[in-house]
Amino acid sequence: MDNSARSVFRPTTPRTLDLVGNHNQEQRCNFFLGSNFINPEAAKLSYLLSELVDTEQTGPYYSYLVSSGLEALSVAINLARHTAVRAGRHDGGWILLIDAQRRYQEFMDPLGLCGVEALLPHVLSVPSANDALREFPARPWAAMIIVRDRNTDLADQRLTDLVQICRRNGGQIGLCCTELELTASEIFDNSIDADVMIFGESLTDRQVPFGATTMSPEANKVWRNKVDCFSQTSTFGGNGLCASLALDALDKNGYVTDRHREVLRAIDADPANATLYWGRHIKPDVVDIFKMHCLRVDIKKAAGGRFTTVEGWDVIDCIGGLGSNLRGHNPPDLIPDVLAQHDPYHDYFADLEQKLIELTSLTHAFPAVSGAIANHIAVTLAALAMPERRTIITFRGNFGGKTMFSLNLSKYVTSEASESDPDAFRPYYPKLTYIDPFATDATEKLISILRNGDVALVWFEIVQGTECRQLPDDLVQVIDQHRGEYGYLVGVDEILTGGWRGSKNYLAHPGMLRCADIVTLGKTMTDMTLPAAAVMVSEDVYTRAMATVPALVDRLTNEFRNNLSAHISLHALESVDNTSQLARHQSAYADFVSSFNSIFRRSKVFGEVAGSSAQLRLTMNKYLRSSKKADQLELALSELVYRRCHVFLLALRIAHRVMADPAELSELTRRLETGTKKITPLMVYRYALGSTLASSRPGLSRLLKGRAGTFQL
Repeated sequence: MDNSARSVFRPTTPRTLDLVGNHNQEQRCNFFLGSNFINPEAAKLSYLLSELVDTEQTGPYYSYLVSSGLEALSVAINLARHTAVRAGRHDGGWILLIDAQRRYQEFMDPLGLCGVEALLPHVLSVPSANDALREFPARPWAAMIIVRDRNTDLADQRLTDLVQICRRNGGQIGLCCTELELTASEIFDNSIDADVMIFGESLTDRQVPFGATTMSPEANKVWRNKVDCFSQTSTFGGNGLCASLALDALDKNGYVTDRHREVLRAIDADPANATLYWGRHIKPDVVDIFKMHCLRVDIKKAAGGRFTTVEGWDVIDCIGGLGSNLRGHNPPDLIPDVLAQHDPYHDYFADLEQKLIELTSLTHAFPAVSGAIANHIAVTLAALAMPERRTIITFRGNFGGKTMFSLNLSKYVTSEASESDPDAFRPYYPKLTYIDPFATDATEKLISILRNGDVALVWFEIVQGTECRQLPDDLVQVIDQHRGEYGYLVGVDEILTGGWRGSKNYLAHPGMLRCADIVTLGKTMTDMTLPAAAVMVSEDVYTRAMATVPALVDRLTNEFRNNLSAHISLHALESVDNTSQLARHQSAYADFVSSFNSIFRRSKVFGEVAGSSAQLRLTMNKYLRSSKKADQLELALSELVYRRCHVFLLALRIAHRVMADPAELSELTRRLETGTKKITPLMVYRYALGSTLASSRPGLSRLLKGRAGTFQL
C-alpha cells in the first residue's frame, strides 16, 4: 500500500534535495528562536505574501509562519476569537467553515459531538453557504472561513450574503487556500477582501512542512502589543529552510516579479533590512523587545553547537531551536548519508516507526510536523480510544503548543496570563481540569477527580520545560498507581525531554512510572534541519481507537507522512543510539552541572542549576528571584551572559545540543565562570533598567549599561 499517496506531501524532488544540501553546506541557521527567529528567509517570504495578497497595497499584511495548513487554520480561529473577546462580544466564539469536502471538521470534532463538547468547541462545518443560511440563519459568527477548491465561486450571491451577515456582527472572514496548488491562478485571489488568508503545504509544492496565516492590518491589530505578540508561538514555524523552499516554489511558479526581486536582494544584503521587513510583515513588537534585550542576533553561520555572528563573534548556542538540537546545527553527514541516498518512493516513516518502537516500547507511530500537532493527534487518539469519557486532567505550568487542542494544555503555562485578555481564545475545551502540581493538596485533588469515573486522559510533561521543574514524585506515583483501578489513559509530552535530553534513556518518564499509553515526541527529531514530530501509542490505544473511527485513525497514520523528514530523523536516531557514545556525552553533562554548582556557590547572583541531563536552567539567587521584576532581571542576566561570555541563553535556559562535545562543555564552563565572576546584583538591576530605557532614553541606557557587557575572555 502506498501510504504517501494519502499524505499532504509529495515525493521529494531533486530540486528540494539540492536546496536542503545547499543550506547545509553553507551552514545557514534553520532553527533558532522558534517562530520569533528574525531571519532573512522569513522576512522575504512574509514580504512576498503581503504583496501577493494585498494587491491594492493597503497593507502591510502580517504573516505568522507555522508548519502545516492545519496550524495556520487554527491560528486564524484563535485570531477571530481573541478579536471577539477584545471587543467585548460574548457570543460563544462560534466559527463557521464553508468546506465542500469537509476537509477539517474531524480534526476539530473527531467523535462528531458537535458544539460544546467537541475537542475544539463551537466550530461547525457545512458544505455550502446555502446550507449555512438554512441551518444557522441567525447565529453570530466570530469568523466565517471558506475552504476553497477549484470549484469555489466567491461571487456566489448566497456566499456574498453570508459574508455580509458575518461582518455586520463583527466577525472576520477567512479564505483557506490549503487545498489549492500553486499552479491554481486563484490561490492568492482575495476578491472578497478577506481579513485572513490561510496557506498550507502547497506553498512549498508539498515538499516540506509549512503553513502561513496572512492577516490584514486591522485583523492583526489584537496581537500588536508587547504581550500578545507572543500569544501565538511555534517551535518550528518560520525556520529558514522551509521559508527558503516556499520562496523557491513561488519563484518557480512565476509569482516573483523584478520589483519583488529588488526588495528580496536588499533583505539579503543587509541584516538591518531583514529586521525591518521581518518587523513590518511578521511581529513589530517582537523586534522592539528583541532589540531591547539583545535577542536580535544576526547569524552568519551555524555548525555543531556554535554559531558565528556577522560581527565575528564565536558563540556557544545554548538555545538550539528551543531544545531542538540533538547533534548540532547542520550535521556534516547529512548530504552523504541522507540526501545522496534518499529514495523519494521509499517509506522512510515505516522505518522510523520501527526505530521508535525499539526506543519507546510502544507499538504504533503517527507522523506529525510540530509539537502542537503531535499533542493534538495524541488527544484525538485518546478521545477515540475512550469515547464514553470526556474529562482530561493536566497541570498548571504545562506547555503543549498554541494551536488546535494544544492551546488548552498551555493555558496556565505560567503564574501570569500569557495573553492580555482573560480567556482570550475561548471557548476552551470544557471538560479539561487543571491542577497545580506543586500545591500541598495536589494528590488529594487528583484522586478526587479520578474517582468520578469520567477521566479519559491524564496529560503532563514529566519536567515542565518552561521552568525546568520536575513533577513531584508522589503525584506521578499516584497517576501511575491508579491507572488500573480507574481505567484512564496516561499521556506524556516528551517533545522536549525525549531524545535523551531529559534522561539517560530515550524517554525521560519510564524512570518515574510505567510506560505511558501515549507519548509525543518532537524537537530533537528534526536534527536541526526540517520540522518533524511523532505520536507513539500502545497496542491497546490503537486497537480501541480503530474500533471507534477507523477511517480517522487511518487518516492520522498518513496525513503528515513526510519521507524526507522521516529519513533525516531516522538517520539522526541511528547515529546517536550508541551506548558508549551516549554514556560519554551524558557523563560530560553531569560533570558540567557539578562544576557549575561548585562555581555558583560563590556567586552573588546565581543559585544552583535546575534540571538534569541536557535539560538545564540557570537560576538566580533567592533575592533576585523574589523580585517583582524577576522576568526582566532574568532577561538582563541572559544578555550579560551573552555579551560577556559569548554564550547565548534565553531566560537562562540551557538547551545545548544533546550530543555535546565534552571539550565544548568544558569551554562553556570556562566561559561562564570567567564572564560571570564579577557580575553583581546592582549590575543586573542597572542592566535591566538600561534595557527598559533603550528606545525612550538611549543615551541614559548606554550610561547605565556602561562597560558591563564587554566580552570578558
